[in-house]
Amino acid sequence: MNAGPFFTSRPPSAASNRPMTSPHFTIRPMTGALGAEIAGIDVATASDAALDDLRAALVHHQVVAIRGQQLDPAGLEAVTSRFGAFGEDPYVKPMPGFANVLRLLKEADEEHPNVFGEAWHSDWSFLDTPPAFTLLYGQDIPVWGGDTMFASMQRAYEALSPAMVRMLEPLMGVHSARRGYSPAARGAMADRLPNMEIVVSETAMDTRTHPVIRTHPETGRRALYVSAAYTIGIDGFNEPEAQALLGYLFDLSIDPRFTCRLRWEPGTLTIWDNRSVLHLPIGDYQGARREMYRSTVAGDRPVLLPEGAQAQPEH
Repeated sequence: MNAGPFFTSRPPSAASNRPMTSPHFTIRPMTGALGAEIAGIDVATASDAALDDLRAALVHHQVVAIRGQQLDPAGLEAVTSRFGAFGEDPYVKPMPGFANVLRLLKEADEEHPNVFGEAWHSDWSFLDTPPAFTLLYGQDIPVWGGDTMFASMQRAYEALSPAMVRMLEPLMGVHSARRGYSPAARGAMADRLPNMEIVVSETAMDTRTHPVIRTHPETGRRALYVSAAYTIGIDGFNEPEAQALLGYLFDLSIDPRFTCRLRWEPGTLTIWDNRSVLHLPIGDYQGARREMYRSTVAGDRPVLLPEGAQAQPEH
C-alpha cells in the first residue's frame, strides 16, 4: 500500500529538531524531523547534571547516538539504571550473569538473512507498561550495513487533519506479540536466529489495548502509537476496517520526511524514546558479524490526555 502525497494540517517547523544546548556535550541533529548525534560525553562517568541534560536531549530529539563509548554489559546496566528502573524483556533470554541485558548477535555464517526485530515497531508495545527508553550499544559492527532507521510518531501525528484526529482520539489499538513469538510464528523468529535465545510462548497470543494516539508523559506532546509489528487491530472494528485504517497510519508513520537513519560504529550507544518513535533494524549484512548489547528503561501505561493537559514526568 502506498499512501501517496498528502497535505499536513500542521506542517512540522523547519526548526522542529533544532539542537538543544548543553555545557556537557555537543549535539548535531540527524534530520529535520528527529535524531541527534552527541559527542564529548563519557556516559560511564558522566555527572548527574550531564545525564539530566542527556535525558532532556533524548526526549527532545527522540533518538540520540553517542559516539566513542566503552561499555561492557555491566557498564550498560549501570548507565541504564541511571535513567530509571529496568524494563521487562518477556521473549528473549538475557545474557548469563546480566539479568537486564540482551545480547543481539548475528554470526557471519548464519543461514538466514533475518535479523532480530526486522519490522517497524515500538519496543514491546504489547505489554501493559511498555518500556520508555531502549539503549543499544554497538560492540561488533559490520564494515557496512546493519543501519537502524527511526520514524517520529510525533511528526506523523502532526500530519493528521483535525477531522482524522477527532476520529482517532477515542480509538484503542489492539497489540500482540503473536507475529513474532507465538508457536505458530516460530519459524519466522526463533528458528531463524540460532545465536539468540528467543522464548516462544502461548502467552504471545495475548492482547493489550492502548490508545491509537498517546500523550508523552514528560512533554505533553502527542504521538501516534501503532506499528506494523505489534498492532493487529482496532478495538470495536472488524478486520477489514481496522486494516484499512492501520495501513494508512503505518504508511504515514514512515514517510521519509519523518525518519532518520543511523549508521553504527563500534562504541556507539544509541538511546531512543519508545513513546515517540518507531524503529527498524535493516538486515543487509548477510555474511558479516554483528553483536549488540541492549537494555530498556521501564515506562508507564500509555494514555491520551486532553490537548494541552499538563504532563506528569515519569522520573
